[in-house]
Amino acid sequence: MHHVKTYTITLIPEEGGYTAVCLGLGDCRASAPSRERALEAIEDVIKTRIADATVRRIPIPIDHTSTKFLWVNTEEFLV
Repeated sequence: MHHVKTYTITLIPEEGGYTAVCLGLGDCRASAPSRERALEAIEDVIKTRIADATVRRIPIPIDHTSTKFLWVNTEEFLV
């Protein structure tokens, strides 16, 4: 049986690079000098967590986080 899990990844720009965070897996984070490398690193961390849970026969965590994008027109604040 084929199972697909979806996890939300947040990229946070920081001095010297980026931190990628997956809140759905609790304290799951990775830092790197570029966005691309941070995404690759967090994918490895997520896959490792899932592989560990599978081998230990414990439930694979489900990401219950949700994402909403808010677009704000900053001109409306100018007087």
